[in-house]
Amino acid sequence: MSLNASGIVSRLAVAVFAALVVISAFPQSSVAQAPQPVFTYVTLWGVPRAQWSEIGKITADQKAMLDPMVANGTVLGYGFFENRVHSEDGFTHGTWIQADSIANVFKALEPAYANPDVTAPVLAASKHHDLFLIANSHRATAISDSTGYLRVISAQIQPGKLAEFMNAYRQFVVPVYDKLMMDGAIASYELDMEYNIENAPGRVFFAATSRDAEGLDQTRAALNDLFEKNPAALQSLVSPFVPDSRSDTLARITSMTHR
Repeated sequence: MSLNASGIVSRLAVAVFAALVVISAFPQSSVAQAPQPVFTYVTLWGVPRAQWSEIGKITADQKAMLDPMVANGTVLGYGFFENRVHSEDGFTHGTWIQADSIANVFKALEPAYANPDVTAPVLAASKHHDLFLIANSHRATAISDSTGYLRVISAQIQPGKLAEFMNAYRQFVVPVYDKLMMDGAIASYELDMEYNIENAPGRVFFAATSRDAEGLDQTRAALNDLFEKNPAALQSLVSPFVPDSRSDTLARITSMTHR
């Protein structure tokens, strides 16, 4: 995603093509449809390069707070990531936290805001932006403290075209991602919109993560195969987009967990 006012989460988010957690292999029985709704809180930071090494301690402290919340069911999952395709004005680091209620999201946020890290010099020197998203589609399998990669595509949907886009997404994209999950190529996927609207209404975020770069290639190959065999599928997905509104993110995940 292009992490600016028109599509801030796309370059780094979290927060939006469509999946959260690709793994190399897992048994079919471990795959389950997560409860709806799913809320995702995304925090983005533009950290000066000279201070990148200071982020590690802050994420370690946050992880220590979040792991018990995953274990007791308050939080569905979380992740920390570093942007790998930078822009001059883009964000460099980010965090996502997911829960099945707004209340549980804030139960996770309050200890973080009470932690002394919230005023750490590295954060004070960094630009900052938050997003609060709600998933229209979310599926995940359990994963614990895995590294990986995050791929997000964001686009603005034309007024009156959201239902058309959602129908195409469910018809064409969801079966591809379900098959990738069954094959062990991806562990979760989701399609988000802003719950707390900061961009123009109607922006969607496809989010995908993988445990390794091979997972990104597998996902790309599966989608290319879909669109080569069925060009109408691609047209039905992109025709509702506002022209030139797409923005992308490709980031490395330093740690992700999902129950």
